[in-house]
Amino acid sequence: MSDDAAGPGENPWEALEQAVQSAVQSAVQETAREEKASQPLAGRAKPGKRERIVLAKRRSSRRVVRTLAEVEDQTSVGEELVRQLMRVQLMLSIRLMLLTVVVLGSIPLVFLLAPSLGTATILGLRLPWLLLGLAVYPFFVAVAWSYNRNADRTEQAFAEWVEN
Repeated sequence: MSDDAAGPGENPWEALEQAVQSAVQSAVQETAREEKASQPLAGRAKPGKRERIVLAKRRSSRRVVRTLAEVEDQTSVGEELVRQLMRVQLMLSIRLMLLTVVVLGSIPLVFLLAPSLGTATILGLRLPWLLLGLAVYPFFVAVAWSYNRNADRTEQAFAEWVEN
């Protein structure tokens, strides 16, 4: 299943990114307020004080550490990040569950609507027994494989997003 199956105009990663961006912005604003309050007044600064100039991007590395710390310390921002990840995985499991119910529920309906299929035999076994007794298991394996693959992809994308 791809992320496009979530529904028209509903991308769970966009919601996650927006929630995280707003949480990070509020955390950055709060930190800036705290830093501003702890700095001495500008009029009292000593003349000739040396200033250190760094050419590397400190903001991005600081954000990575802050975002990772938010997740690890389970702060309100970290809880929101994990909640969004869980919401994305819940939507994945619901979509695959609905697919399974529709596919398995349609098999008896097909035999009810087309009784001639119910009497067909393949290799000496009736078609309903073959489908419901044997063909269902490879379908379950395919759904389970799809869930694991997509859940791993979601977790990797989340981990990369938090680290970057």
